[in-house]
Amino acid sequence: MNKKVTKTLILSLVFLMIFSTLAYAEQEKKDGYFTVVDENGKVIFQTAMMVHKGDWYINQNNKKYVVTKVNGDQAIVKYEGTVDLTTSDDLSSSISQPEALLSKEEAKKEITIYNTHSDESYVPTSGTHTEPGNGDVYNVADVFAKQLSKKGIKVIASNAKHDPHDGGAYERSRRTAKKLAQKRPDAIFDIHRDGVPDPSQYVTTIDGKKVSQVRLVVGRQNPNMKVNDKFAKQLKATADKVHPGLIKGIFYAKGKYNQDLSPRAMLLEMGTHVIPREQAKRGAVMFADAVNQLLYGGGKQQAQGAGQVNAEQDLGAFTSLLIILAVVTAGIFGYLFINEGSWEGVMNRIRRFFGQEMVNFLGFEDGIKRSNEDKDGDKNKDE
Repeated sequence: MNKKVTKTLILSLVFLMIFSTLAYAEQEKKDGYFTVVDENGKVIFQTAMMVHKGDWYINQNNKKYVVTKVNGDQAIVKYEGTVDLTTSDDLSSSISQPEALLSKEEAKKEITIYNTHSDESYVPTSGTHTEPGNGDVYNVADVFAKQLSKKGIKVIASNAKHDPHDGGAYERSRRTAKKLAQKRPDAIFDIHRDGVPDPSQYVTTIDGKKVSQVRLVVGRQNPNMKVNDKFAKQLKATADKVHPGLIKGIFYAKGKYNQDLSPRAMLLEMGTHVIPREQAKRGAVMFADAVNQLLYGGGKQQAQGAGQVNAEQDLGAFTSLLIILAVVTAGIFGYLFINEGSWEGVMNRIRRFFGQEMVNFLGFEDGIKRSNEDKDGDKNKDE
């Protein structure tokens, strides 16, 4: 392999490494669903979302499971213990604050809503699981919005369509999410429904009525995941108080789901396609109660102030920049190694660059020459 080909391969590898840190494709399962089981074969949960090794899940009872293996449509998880949402290290300072997430001065009392998957519907109600551009999820989102509005919250709900339902849907919906994020709302919600065929995965009874539970989804490839993770845990902790049993769990999935656009962006799974839409609407009404309580309602289950959220979001962005710079630096060293043939050659090249080459680059060489010429002239005059 000659040097030219090797250089091309090195540069291509660097290019791919850089963009792999920037692009996160939220894959979609074309058909079927995943059954996630523990090491003894007990079903922990099911989902039509893609499941990858390294994903994790906090269930209704706050038990944490980490995916260790994926075989076809089955994933194996390892139990890691119970998460205490109110006293864990990353939440204790925020949950215990006496203030609401936003003070009266900071709060806009504005929430935005959109639907990445425009086609998602509920079979018992609509007779189909998919209605391109006009799915039942818009109706569920509308109920959620109206319930928030009743509480004095301004809601901006986008009806933008993002069909087809494929891996590119999140890139298309990103344009919508960006427009909503530019309004700097207090929270952004992307409303979905799952695609598992067992209604018992979501249906529960609350206050004597059958209700669809809500699953929260956090994108674990989001550089600012830490703040979105806190928001998810705070939402669950609050809902567990306001409407116990409403939150199905929190799924930490591969991808970012446009959550890098806001520290309080969240993906919601409002039931699954085999339940009546009415049950999903009841769940949406109850979830609105929890959102209002957390963001504006005071009480014991509170979130961190906006200043702390923004500071941590900035830290996440800075960390991402450092990762990109590290990748670029590694690529440059690899390229120099191919050119010079040894690490000694690389170091000599760097020394030359910061020596004579840097002098030339900064334009100092002409100044040095002129200075030397002046000295020689003065010397000749003296003679």
